[in-house]
Amino acid sequence: MGFQLPVAGSEVALAWFRRYYENAEFDIPSIEQREFGIGNRKKIDSRHLNFSGTAEFRSYLVSNTPLFVSFSTGYYRYPGATPMQKKAWMGADLVFDLDIHAEGKYGAYALLGKVKADAIRLMDMLKDDFGISGKDIHVNFSGNRGYHIHVRDRSYLGIGSDERKEIVDYIMGIGLDYRAFFEPDAKRPNDRMERGPRPDECGYRGRFSRAVIAELVNNPKSISRVFAKDDTRKRLIDGIKAGNWNSQPFKVNDFISRLAPIAAKLGLSSVNTDAGVTQDLSKLIRVPESLHGDTGLIAKKVSDIDKFDPFRDAMIKLPGARESLKVKFVEDVPELPLGGELVGPFKKDEQKEFEKPIALFYVLKGSAEIKE
Repeated sequence: MGFQLPVAGSEVALAWFRRYYENAEFDIPSIEQREFGIGNRKKIDSRHLNFSGTAEFRSYLVSNTPLFVSFSTGYYRYPGATPMQKKAWMGADLVFDLDIHAEGKYGAYALLGKVKADAIRLMDMLKDDFGISGKDIHVNFSGNRGYHIHVRDRSYLGIGSDERKEIVDYIMGIGLDYRAFFEPDAKRPNDRMERGPRPDECGYRGRFSRAVIAELVNNPKSISRVFAKDDTRKRLIDGIKAGNWNSQPFKVNDFISRLAPIAAKLGLSSVNTDAGVTQDLSKLIRVPESLHGDTGLIAKKVSDIDKFDPFRDAMIKLPGARESLKVKFVEDVPELPLGGELVGPFKKDEQKEFEKPIALFYVLKGSAEIKE
């Protein structure tokens, strides 16, 4: 963390975390083969911890109550050993970290919808392009500014850092040139396109052709006004479905340049994922269902990402506990959708009383202090 909690704030926050951990449900595959790290002053102050099972892990959290707790994406024969090479690496989950950075302490939260869209698109790519079953794709909110996607398909456990980099490059569209999707007419290579991608193809080719068809149906003038004519538009759409793109009136380079904004608008060549996290075979990443020490939000496992609202669904809800806290703001804060409703904005020195999860969110962010 970039600040020190006041003593009162620390005691209250840690007591709240402890109560949560007493009954939190953890489902950590092969927990005995993973390395753990914990943090208070920063996200990882110490690592090389290991636990024999969930009961021992929970007992540690209740007794020690760190602000952050992470576990390894890798599996080891001796997870508590040091140095790293003595752990005897056995494989690692394929993990993607989708995060957003923006100006100011609260700027990223307005962009969480974009991160969710990236997560949904990435999940679709993993299923459609890589053939990974949905049951092997596990998603959780990071507890702050993004989502983590864990792939637990055993066929990916043993791949190395270089292979994981290739997967990330594909997902991020690095080196992708959709001009290569088209085959010009051999007799008139500058004038006509003979073949191109079909919408029933997998991967980027299929996504691109489906995007062009959707644009022709919904906004044909964005490509050219000639496609406002029903017969011209229908002829091209029918051709694209068959992989025949030569029924359009433009030269090859001119037509391809008109399609460039479609790829950019739909983000066909970009998913905002942290390549370093995926490539790192010994990476520690936040434990699903643990708490984030900068927000007090749960790194919540997400079963239906379309309906998931992090500021509603990742708030701590303790049975029978509707406790409140008074806080005084030490800086201006913007309006935020906390607990399912809009809260704020608030000015420096303003005092308010909130339910404890919301109060501690502001305290942990360093924007407020607890009033006795």
